[in-house]
Amino acid sequence: MKASVAALKVLEEQGAKYVFGIPGGQTLYFTDAIRDSDIRFIQTRHEGVAAGAADVYGRLTGKPGLCLATTGPGATNLITSIGGAMRDSSPLIAFLFQNTLAGAGRGDAQEADHELLFSSIVKKYIPVRHPDALVWAMREAYRVAMTGRPGPVVVDFYRDVIEKGECDYVPQRVESYCADMSIEPSAAKIDALVEKLCTYKKVSIWCGNGVKMSHSGDKVIALAEKLNVPVVTTFNGISSVPTDHPLVFGARSRHGTELSRKVLEDADCVLVLGSSMSSVSTNRWGLNLPDIIQVDFAPEQIGRQYPVCLGVVGELNIVLDMVNAKVAACGCPQRAAWVDSLKRDRDAWLACVYAGAVNDPDAKPAAPVALMAELNKCFRDDDMICVDAGNPGAWSHLFKLAPTNRYFKPVNYGNMGFSIPAALAASLAQPDKHVFCFIGDGSLGMTLGDVETISRFTKNVTIVVFNDHAYGNIKQEELFKFGEGHYYGVDLLRGADYAGVAKALGLGAEKIFSAAELSAAVERARAHDGSYMIEVDFDGSYTIWPEAFLWNKEK
Repeated sequence: MKASVAALKVLEEQGAKYVFGIPGGQTLYFTDAIRDSDIRFIQTRHEGVAAGAADVYGRLTGKPGLCLATTGPGATNLITSIGGAMRDSSPLIAFLFQNTLAGAGRGDAQEADHELLFSSIVKKYIPVRHPDALVWAMREAYRVAMTGRPGPVVVDFYRDVIEKGECDYVPQRVESYCADMSIEPSAAKIDALVEKLCTYKKVSIWCGNGVKMSHSGDKVIALAEKLNVPVVTTFNGISSVPTDHPLVFGARSRHGTELSRKVLEDADCVLVLGSSMSSVSTNRWGLNLPDIIQVDFAPEQIGRQYPVCLGVVGELNIVLDMVNAKVAACGCPQRAAWVDSLKRDRDAWLACVYAGAVNDPDAKPAAPVALMAELNKCFRDDDMICVDAGNPGAWSHLFKLAPTNRYFKPVNYGNMGFSIPAALAASLAQPDKHVFCFIGDGSLGMTLGDVETISRFTKNVTIVVFNDHAYGNIKQEELFKFGEGHYYGVDLLRGADYAGVAKALGLGAEKIFSAAELSAAVERARAHDGSYMIEVDFDGSYTIWPEAFLWNKEK
């Protein structure tokens, strides 16, 4: 059959539903084949949005998100979002469409060396120079994206192959080339882990992205309750465990919180579950951590960033089932006293965080903590939460989420413009759920054209714009490092009407000026027949530098 048709057959074999991208001359035979399949082509307004949507589709479904682009400028526009997928372990396959083999290296139109461009930010680059390699390449991309630590793969089709090539296609089960990676540790390792958990007096559990990806949060909570120990998450681990559980003490990241730092640093031992212990989670490896027990299904992660007293390689659900079956409820008085003291500290911390003008719901422009408090009243247990880089992400520390919520953020790459494509992907993957997109005006400027894509393809997205008329996070860092009067290159147009733009692009929209107005606006958004934007006039003067949510206000 035609090579383009064979490529689509492999995608159908793998259960693909969507391909995100922008068409071009080199892609036409591939997109024409999509037209005759059950797979839907979601054309965006920028290739970076296509790759960002593929990233979050992979995070949400656990199967590779798919995107495509033409050679040269189309391909380079994918790079930033693919880097985000690599750093946050998201399975993704990007299909590039190169010029002809005869023209390679001769300066053909839009020519670029895709291997050189992508090799540092993907798990594998696979060129397809002959039709006989096409089916294998498609299956190899899926296998590599899905096995080990998930991540992005590039498949680069030369134009001769996809337009003129023919090849054989024999259906295969995905399991025949992508094996189940459920790794079971030895009984001796589990015995050693249980012994250490019961020996140390003050144990903390630290949940990373692996807990969210494996949906093992309920087993983490069961273990925490048996041991009577506190739980902290990374930013990528937010929504893996219920934020309102009495043993959950919030997230640890570069900007906070002081409470979660205390939970980790005051322990005798930290049980790290499914976390790479990246620079973002550890304040660029500045946390003073005690003994570490690290559990991860990728052996190369064990001890990579911090030395461990015990490393266990295994799939988290399997490890936690084995540990929960052996560990007994802990009645250690010293541990109970420590946890009780942490709970008192949390009460004092919360009283501090939610005090004063920063939590005034009537303040205009809207005060950040008051806005978070109002949002927590608006969330439902099955809402999807997509948060952008910068201040929206930093303040989202205060979100109260259930494990049935899903939280997505560009954590380790910090790529701005993430939440619009994230909301697009979440809406398509879960059309029966409401999707929130939290974004600053800086990031919105990078993806504003794709508000039209949101209008075209979704009906269940609410975009909340934190408009502080600046690149707010960087403006605050300038203040922290240089003091007043040194702002440069960070202020944006104060008269910009993003709600008006959203209306012109087909969304319902409104602008509000205080946190008190938010709940009613969200209800109008939920009732609206289509997606919606709420532009919030946001007070950017409350800084997250050097660390948000400090306990002692005088700091």
